[in-house]
Amino acid sequence: MASRTKFPTVPTGAYRPSPARCKLIPKAGKPGEFRPLGIPTIKDRVVQGAAKLILEPIFEAQFWHVSYGFRPGRSAHGALEYMRRASLPQKRDSDTRRSRMPYPWVIEGDIKGCFDNINHHLLLDRIRKRVADRRVVRLVGQFLKAGVLAEDQFFRTDAGTPQGGIISPMLANIALSTIEERYERWTFHRTKTQARRKSDGLKAAKSARDSDRIAGRCIFLPVRYADDFVVLVSGTQEDALAEKSALADHLHRTTGLELSPEKTRVTAMTDGFEFLGFRFGMHWDKRYGYGPRVEIPDAKPANLRRKVKQLTRPNSISGSLGEKLLELNPILRGWANYYRYCVGAGHVFVDLDWYVGLRLYCWLRRKRPKAMASELWRSKLHSLLRPTRRVWRDALVEQHLLGWTPVCRYRLSWMRQPDFAMSSGEPDFLSFCKREVS
Repeated sequence: MASRTKFPTVPTGAYRPSPARCKLIPKAGKPGEFRPLGIPTIKDRVVQGAAKLILEPIFEAQFWHVSYGFRPGRSAHGALEYMRRASLPQKRDSDTRRSRMPYPWVIEGDIKGCFDNINHHLLLDRIRKRVADRRVVRLVGQFLKAGVLAEDQFFRTDAGTPQGGIISPMLANIALSTIEERYERWTFHRTKTQARRKSDGLKAAKSARDSDRIAGRCIFLPVRYADDFVVLVSGTQEDALAEKSALADHLHRTTGLELSPEKTRVTAMTDGFEFLGFRFGMHWDKRYGYGPRVEIPDAKPANLRRKVKQLTRPNSISGSLGEKLLELNPILRGWANYYRYCVGAGHVFVDLDWYVGLRLYCWLRRKRPKAMASELWRSKLHSLLRPTRRVWRDALVEQHLLGWTPVCRYRLSWMRQPDFAMSSGEPDFLSFCKREVS
């Protein structure tokens, strides 16, 4: 009997996503506040991953170069380095010092419940502009309307994307791209204002910033990481306050989201502000003038010390030193890698190494109360990485020293845009990194 050829099955559209399980997790550093996390089923995760593989190449080629959150090849360090280069004064005065800041004010944007309040209709309209297949758009709509289960009760989701789903960050980026679209003139020219010009979008935007700055007009430059964003303002405080109100109206009209009036504020660059866990501001040097700085906030080392103190408290002496080091090292390594590109990071790392070493000594003191202090200190062994140094070590497991982490400045050239995100006929954003800031 001849074997039958099996053709691929035609999608019937019978798939229906299940409600996501809602789990409240505490917000770090905010006692009493919780973040709702939607946990989809295994089947829904697989389908969401497949839908993301289809949609991500389409929208990744269209996302703006000032967007850094939840995108392949981009990180928070890239956003901060872009801000630092954009805020660097270019012209010197007669005394060879830079005293004129290009962006003296900044709008700190804070969206109230971003993932929970995105308007479904406006989001699907933005997807339809790029995706012609109705089945894909319908599938995304089903994910948005699947609902959630909380405390054995079903709740409809009339707005928002379940925070925790595989496809949710990309959908949030699609909706929040309206922020960059508002400042297209100073960010990237998607459409040429004059057909005779042969320059690309980045170069045209830089030319527009230069001409507006010479003419004395206000300039707005956004930098966004997911739902956290700032807008650099080249103008007066009144211009920044007026743009803050106009941006709130624009965001509500295009996405259904609202800016938090308490947390969205206008700040002077000289006062500094916190963004993505870093401290950013302008520093005055009597030799060179103003210069932008990315620093570690004072609260972050204090939080790390508090966490190390909790892990070495008296009721945790049951395990061995190696087990305790295996518990501490991932925290120390991740913290150092995140803040290694800040100014003065080396001094902070050395201070933290001293504190961690002291906490480990106190932990061993409680574990071995009859041992002498000199005996405990002699138990520090030569490091396997640097034999000239002695560290707390148990067999092959040793204390990770933050001070050994290389400290340098992050480079925009380290970012690599994936090949699938490049459309034919569109320039590569990262190849113009040196020209995209003024």
